[in-house]
Amino acid sequence: MKVAKVYAARHGLTLGEAVSELVRQAAERPLVTETRSGLQVVRLSRRSPKVTSALVDRLREELP
Repeated sequence: MKVAKVYAARHGLTLGEAVSELVRQAAERPLVTETRSGLQVVRLSRRSPKVTSALVDRLREELP
């Protein structure tokens, strides 16, 4: 939310307009993939949280 508010202020947009624009930009951005161990995977930024077995297990527990 903080990023969207700053973006809105810099570009003279309402918060809703800023969020819509940022989401649109992200959706139009192509996914960068690479092959690892024979699988095609999405390359994440260094700031992305690490996907661990523990995280996957926790997310599985949340499924209905």
